[in-house]
This record gives sequence, structure tokens and C-alpha cells, in this order.
Amino acid sequence: MMADITISSPRLILRTMCEADWPLFLRLNSDKHINRYIRDVEPEPMLREKFQARCAGEDFYVDDWLSFTLELNGEPIGLMGLSCVDEELQQAEVGYLLAPEYHGHGYASEALKTLVNWAKVYFELHKVIGRCVAGNQASASVLEKCGFQLEGRLRHNHRIAGQWCDDLYYGLLLDDGSSTS
Repeated sequence: MMADITISSPRLILRTMCEADWPLFLRLNSDKHINRYIRDVEPEPMLREKFQARCAGEDFYVDDWLSFTLELNGEPIGLMGLSCVDEELQQAEVGYLLAPEYHGHGYASEALKTLVNWAKVYFELHKVIGRCVAGNQASASVLEKCGFQLEGRLRHNHRIAGQWCDDLYYGLLLDDGSSTS
């Protein structure tokens, strides 16, 4: 079980997600526009179950998400997570959702750099993976601004709204000097 974690960047606080974050989690995960590049919107009971699991103090090494709430001046503006992909290979995956009114201000990039730099030390990671649907230029830009490199495209990797989507896989090696600064 992970302890409560708080990580600071110049403008943001990343803190472990807690029960008080349910309204933000529900809003971001039930908005069809926000999720058009991520997944079909799930029913509220399923979202509640996911939320409770993520607030329970996940074990990073057991394929759970270590989930954070992003705060700007004490106001929750988004969610970010880190999940262990392979403990032996020291690999983790990142994910993020930001409220639309905060898009375009560099908050996602700032938070991602902060999380990656913290995780590199805390979990001794070798590589961080980010993925997004082809066509999600905003998410691809965040990854690229943080130093991630496009490593591949998986064609028709999953479905959203009944349509097959290609996934773009990005990687950031943390021990070759290419990690975020």
C-alpha cells in the first residue's frame, strides 16, 4: 500500500487521489468529448468502482495505477497516473486527463515531467511508456514535449465508439540522458 504522496512543480501540486476527488474523476471520465480518444464512457457504477480501487492505496508493483490529482492554486484540474508495466524491466506507463478549461497552458507537460522525474528516483525506473490514439495530437504533443519518442504504431489496437483505433506508443529512456529536465 502506498502512503500519501505529494509532489510539487513550479505551478502545480500532484497528490495521491482521495475520496474528495470523486466529482473531478466522474466529470473527466464521463465526458464523451474528453474521452473521444481514450475509451467509451462507462456507466457511473463502473467508474465509482475504478475510482475506489485507485484511492485504496494501490500497490504500484501489482499492475495497479498510482493515481494523482493535479492541483493549481488548491483547485483540482486533472488526473495523472503511473502503472508498473514490468518490474523486472523497470518499466512504467503514464496516463493523464486534464479538464478542458486548463488545456493549452502547459499544465499536463509540467505535471508529466514532475511525475517522471519523481518516479525515476522513487521506483528506479529505466523506461516510461505513454500511449495515445492516432489523431490525439494534444496528447502526442505532451509526450513529445516531455522527451518521449514515438516507438511504434499498433494498428486497430482497440475500439472507441465502435470504431477501430490505432495506438501510438511513445517511450522515454531514463538512464541515457534523454529523460525530462
